[in-house]
Amino acid sequence: MKIKLLKNSFINISNNLYDSDFINLAKINDSKICFDNDTLFLSKRSKDKLNSQIIERNNECIYIFKYYDSYGILADLPIEEYVSEKIKCHELVLPDVIQGMISNYHIYNSETAPVFIVHKEEIDYEKIISDKKYKKDYHFDNIDLYVFFDDEAKKILKNFLCIEQMYVADGHHRLYASSMLKNKNSVFSCFLSFSQVTISPIHRMIKDIDATSFDKAKIFMDNFLEVFDDGELKKGYVRITYQGDSFLVKLKDTENDLFWNNDVYRMNTQIISTAFRILNFSNVKYIGDTEILFAKKNLNKDDVLIELCPLDPEEFMELANEVCILPPKSTFFIPKFPSFLVFKKYK
Repeated sequence: MKIKLLKNSFINISNNLYDSDFINLAKINDSKICFDNDTLFLSKRSKDKLNSQIIERNNECIYIFKYYDSYGILADLPIEEYVSEKIKCHELVLPDVIQGMISNYHIYNSETAPVFIVHKEEIDYEKIISDKKYKKDYHFDNIDLYVFFDDEAKKILKNFLCIEQMYVADGHHRLYASSMLKNKNSVFSCFLSFSQVTISPIHRMIKDIDATSFDKAKIFMDNFLEVFDDGELKKGYVRITYQGDSFLVKLKDTENDLFWNNDVYRMNTQIISTAFRILNFSNVKYIGDTEILFAKKNLNKDDVLIELCPLDPEEFMELANEVCILPPKSTFFIPKFPSFLVFKKYK
């Protein structure tokens, strides 16, 4: 796998940290953030605040980071590695999202959130940092960044030459959109090994299900699936909670096929679409694993909570290698690198 230096990058030294989904693109002119009248999704107050934040330039470099207890690297991924299918995807990309992204790439000139890529092979970044051959270092809440330049950075990137396969954890739309642009041949990316990440489930909450509708769905599950008293949640099962009552449902195997027996797919088809007869998922809310306890405590009386088990790395890689395109919101990888901390200027 060929990974490249970040030719023209910036780091936000204002000590403001933002969620990974905060902003994906920005405009930088004369080494300053400059959201202007083209940016319609931010208020003038927000634009003024972001534009005032100080950024520092670093050229021809890579960033090794420690984020909580995980180590990884920020670098540039040539889009040819994605097009050649060395980077495996596992989620559906939506045309409307792609169209909007392509338009935005023309308006802005800098990526502010890296695509999240994982790989099986181990790279000892802790040892690389301890050798102290970095030229700059930055320290924020729960995240340390070490900047390596030129030849020293290229030496570190040689670790990727023996890696033949990597996987998209987050950023499917950004990769696909970049592959359609003639003047953008790489993507700002964050690379971590599977040993440094956790794959969390994304649970579902169905809103506004009255008791009569729920009873009809429960009758279907009793007759056509296997229903058990509440207990330990494990692979192949979901836990359903409604009006203070919880029970387990065993999802039905589909001819032992790898893709169709994925828990998220079966939950969508067997529980949401068939038992509850919901085809428009606008009424379905997605709940991250870190939010599940809060969601349980604050369920409305007409909310149905469906909990799932996470994919393990081996199952995830097997699905991706088989080119199994899972439903949206099938996986959530932790940790996701913050947005608006490191910028890559692409034009």
